[in-house]
Amino acid sequence: MNSRKLTAAVLGSLVVLAISLPAVAQSTTQSNTTTTQDSQPAASQTTTTTTTTQDNSGQSNSAQDTVPPATSAPMTKSEMKAQRKQQKQQEKAAEASAKANKDRAEAQVDRAKAQKSEAKADKNEADALKHEHDATNATEKANAPQ
Repeated sequence: MNSRKLTAAVLGSLVVLAISLPAVAQSTTQSNTTTTQDSQPAASQTTTTTTTTQDNSGQSNSAQDTVPPATSAPMTKSEMKAQRKQQKQQEKAAEASAKANKDRAEAQVDRAKAQKSEAKADKNEADALKHEHDATNATEKANAPQ
């Protein structure tokens, strides 16, 4: 009777432990976000956002974003011209980079083909040497006194 009670108590404890383990194993994360704005004139206003997260192991991670003030003045003709010129230069650089990457890929394919051809030539040479060896052995066997 006592052993049954003891067994029931141990098994009950194990069941409670097994049920509570997943809840204990889950991590908890706390996140705080703070946004501040400088109280300056609207033309030079800056927004800073700081986000801090902390997990249940006590480690804390912090990230900060600062948004520069927006310019509301329209661009001048020379600024637009400079911007277009910069965009064209960037496009040309991107095209040149894409062409270089394509050329590199083609060269790599050509190298792979050359290696494959070289391996095939090596195999053919080995086969020819084997046949030559076999022919030499056959000749020696035929010329040997019996």
